[in-house]
Amino acid sequence: MSIQVELGKHLATFRTWEPAMGTIFSTGFAFDTETTAIDENRRWFTPAFVLGAAYDGQRGVLIHRDQMAAFYLAHRHLPWRMHNAPFDLAVLQLLLKNCDVYALVENNQVWDTQLLHRLWLLGSQGSDGFGQSSLDHCAQFHLGLDLPKDLQDNQGRDVRTGFGRFLHRPIKEIDAVHLRYLATDVIATHLLFEALRRKLRQMLSSCQTAFGFVSKDWLRDATERFGPQTHHIQLRAAIVLNAITVNGLNVDQQQGEDLSKTLGAVLQELRDRLKKEGYQPGQKGCGKALQEILRGIESRNPSGPLQRTATSGAYATTEEALSTLAESEPFVRDLLEFKAVEKMRNTFAQKLNCKVLHPSFNPLVRSGRTSSFGEINSQNLPRDDRVRSCFVAPEGHVFINADYAAIEMATLAQAVMGQLGLHSSLGAAINAGQDPHRLVAAQVTGKLPSEITKQERQQAKAINFGKPGGMGNRSLQRYAQASYGVTLNDQAVAALSEAWFEQFPEMRTFLQKDEPFGTAVAVFFGLTPSAHLQHTENKKFIDHPENRGRENMPHPILASMFLKVMAEVRPQTRAGHEYSAEDIDFFWGQASQRVADLPNKMQADILARRPSKRLMQLLLGFTDRGSVITLTGRLRANATFCARRNTVFQGLAADGAKLALWHLWRAGYAIHNFIHDEVLVAVPKGPLLGFHAQIIRQLLIKGMQEVVPDVRVSVEYLATRRWSKDAVLVRDESGRLSAWEPAATPSRPQPEIAT
Repeated sequence: MSIQVELGKHLATFRTWEPAMGTIFSTGFAFDTETTAIDENRRWFTPAFVLGAAYDGQRGVLIHRDQMAAFYLAHRHLPWRMHNAPFDLAVLQLLLKNCDVYALVENNQVWDTQLLHRLWLLGSQGSDGFGQSSLDHCAQFHLGLDLPKDLQDNQGRDVRTGFGRFLHRPIKEIDAVHLRYLATDVIATHLLFEALRRKLRQMLSSCQTAFGFVSKDWLRDATERFGPQTHHIQLRAAIVLNAITVNGLNVDQQQGEDLSKTLGAVLQELRDRLKKEGYQPGQKGCGKALQEILRGIESRNPSGPLQRTATSGAYATTEEALSTLAESEPFVRDLLEFKAVEKMRNTFAQKLNCKVLHPSFNPLVRSGRTSSFGEINSQNLPRDDRVRSCFVAPEGHVFINADYAAIEMATLAQAVMGQLGLHSSLGAAINAGQDPHRLVAAQVTGKLPSEITKQERQQAKAINFGKPGGMGNRSLQRYAQASYGVTLNDQAVAALSEAWFEQFPEMRTFLQKDEPFGTAVAVFFGLTPSAHLQHTENKKFIDHPENRGRENMPHPILASMFLKVMAEVRPQTRAGHEYSAEDIDFFWGQASQRVADLPNKMQADILARRPSKRLMQLLLGFTDRGSVITLTGRLRANATFCARRNTVFQGLAADGAKLALWHLWRAGYAIHNFIHDEVLVAVPKGPLLGFHAQIIRQLLIKGMQEVVPDVRVSVEYLATRRWSKDAVLVRDESGRLSAWEPAATPSRPQPEIAT
């Protein structure tokens, strides 16, 4: 049988494919599946294949499930193009149990238009497109075509979800409306692939100004290895992350129940203490009461005014705003602990009442890393070990918990060498087996690296991981406290920063500004000599000899003046003269003209002409946008200075880890969680724990070395029945790897509170 299908200006004939027809395509083709209904309560279950369709731009075929194996074997040498390929491949693999459909991915023969769309958005706009990449959305966005997704058959039943009733029935017995629905989708996938391929080529051909760009030959080689915008890496990651969702995390339900009860008791204790101070969380009028309490704290606070919100002017109540008061103010300490424990209970503990939790994953965020969501955010659990230790290996198994050692320092060194063409002292230190944290601490203290204390190493660790992302001293102080529990005063952070540059001098070049200070601000707000003259009628800029011929060009001095006006109530020149009212009005006027293009958190202050250092910093960060490209060839647009630097080494580490995940999964290992540089792999109990651990370690190194070939990659591992931060490497008396067992847990969970 055959049907005629029309989509926009495209008319195609689809016939039923039979094995006697053999290989009917000579080039790549689009492919799509229809299945039985997806279980909305268990979306990780793979539904059954009902019908497939393929289209190469000239001819289309419909493939019955009984003929799918023969079709696959006849076309497995060609490229396959799908939208949401991980789903279609899982459906195919479930049907074709004697075939290895993932060999197509291994050979870079599968293209996913959903990922290509998201990667194009990342490179052209700086968005990852998560949640906005369905086939109908992409067809409308790129092709201007509307795909009918609410079709009904002649009995009023939904077509999209109704293919299940045709399972095992001949194609000739399937309603024409269902056949056209599938055929339309596969035509759209073909057209979408062609459109995205053109757009990606055009985008990547003009990215020479991106930070980290090396040469056209380099980018061509990266694209050939990893696909345009690292498509092949991201597809591998998406497939394995789906498999991790299927595996899920097994829960010790009794421990979860005990934890929930403990947290409930802690919350009640904290409620009682807060109530004595006049604050009852969640009750009517509690917000006003909290403001009054904070006003009293401010009146006796020797450090000056408390932080206020930009919109309403009320006291800020976030952890970041109040954490510095927690040590001296018992009420603030209780308030922050209450918020942390409440979040721990509501977000995590109350979910620990089922046997298995299935986290979902986003395979690509803007930095190139992954994120987790769904039943539980398994990549962002509280540090309190009593939460994560509720997750246990499946019966008869233990976890091999393996993670990369300081991998982002290795990728930073690799990027400095591979993209900036510099010698890397950091890379040399890592390759020599030296500890970069001890080296920096030794540089600032004058001690030998072997004499460095744990506290000194922690301080250096905050600098080593924070400084490459362009953090200023204040940000480094907050980062050190939040991430490593160390307090750095102004002198300490300045000394450590200087020691970092002395130890790794290539980082001065790495952190150089991409363009002169203020240029982006001047461009964004139209700060030109001619605009200044038009508003102020003052010719001091336009008549300056250095500005001749540059009257309509953005001016860095005007940008510096603009930023000072945004930051200070009474801005002054270096000589101490106050800015004129006309100058101030000009700068606020220029800001107001672009206010609609700015984030909401800045708009109120600009419209009210309310200057602050925070506003100035926000504006500077927002306008300093540019593109960056990873060593693997993934372009990211519209990134701030800090994001551009972070993307270079974080994105590279993420790509290496994703390739390693693929190797682990293809080797047959059951991965139960992935946390950026850490994996939880379930292996059978028994004498082969050490063997499995070594294989896992080798595969993790292999994947990372595909993108980090010149710097040593180290992986540490241990075996444990429970996932725990306290777990350590254990060996028995004969030296064989053994599973770690936890000691008694503390009676009161310790929430994450910065002090």
